[in-house]
Amino acid sequence: MTLITAAYAILLIACAVTDFLWLRIPNALVLALVALFAVSAAVAPPPALVWNHIVPAVIAFALFAGLFFWGKLGGGDVKLVGAAVLWVGAASLGPFLIALAIYGAIAIVIFGYLNGYAVQFIAYAGAQLGRNIPTPASLKTNRSIPYGIVIAAAALSIGLAAG
Repeated sequence: MTLITAAYAILLIACAVTDFLWLRIPNALVLALVALFAVSAAVAPPPALVWNHIVPAVIAFALFAGLFFWGKLGGGDVKLVGAAVLWVGAASLGPFLIALAIYGAIAIVIFGYLNGYAVQFIAYAGAQLGRNIPTPASLKTNRSIPYGIVIAAAALSIGLAAG
């Protein structure tokens, strides 16, 4: 695993964790992913950089921005999916979108139906420990799914496999 690959994985994991805890994906993390791609492209330029990476990322960003406009997705998720598609590229875009759908369905089950049990478990564990354990923002409501986790999981599973 190269240093760039490790940084890619760490940044995606950080995006997933911040989205889980606070339902926010910091701009600095997404910008770092884009900057890391620029460094990666400078070190080993992928073939047809513009058509295979930049154009699909811009199109994905625009399409997901529509979901943001309609209130179906957060702004950080839109930026993260653009950065993820930049890394994944056109060649792996199909598998990435399939992974996004599969992981999204799993997230709906976990955060839409099972989060009440997780909140009860956190409260129980806090009572047993004699202290208050803060509940992550993503578990406080049945209305929000931290889609950054889904995007990061798809980008990691497909992006790392694609090389």
